[in-house]
Amino acid sequence: IVTGPNMGGKSTYMRQAALIVILAGIGSYVPAESARVGPVDRVFTRIGAADDLAGGRSTFMVEMTEAAAILHRATPRSLVLIDEIGRGTSTYDGLALAWAIAHHLAEKNRCLALFATHYFELTALPAEIEGCANVHFDAVEHGDGIVFMHAVADGPASRSYGVQVAKLAGVPAETIRRARGYLARLDK
Repeated sequence: IVTGPNMGGKSTYMRQAALIVILAGIGSYVPAESARVGPVDRVFTRIGAADDLAGGRSTFMVEMTEAAAILHRATPRSLVLIDEIGRGTSTYDGLALAWAIAHHLAEKNRCLALFATHYFELTALPAEIEGCANVHFDAVEHGDGIVFMHAVADGPASRSYGVQVAKLAGVPAETIRRARGYLARLDK
């Protein structure tokens, strides 16, 4: 389970892992002092958001179709990258689907998976699933800004920094203040 803020490095880390596995599989150089990569039959990814409106599929339907394909086809020799899942529906539906998909990958597919999520509830999965672990990317608030550490560390992230990233993106100050106030209410 990979947690941390948006822009913290989760997606890059996951893509890098896939590239290293592919490079090692073809006998190429990999950017490491050493690497032991067993045989991998396929690399599956559920990354990004896109719709297929011409085909009658919403962004969420595309996400679920891709997840279904992975759940039906991944083997114990597959590498699976899930970069956020369940965001196109209600919070509880999305969380329930992400939790069930992570369980299925670990218990049925038994594949090697990197599962990036902002659902902190999923960081409890290592207590439920043998072989599951948490890693995170961190950020530090510095004055009125945020500094992304871009380094992977053991354990779950402590928070997601979504409001800070929205501020960096240029969301109006009044909206940021309102979001912080609502977040404080939710935290209570």
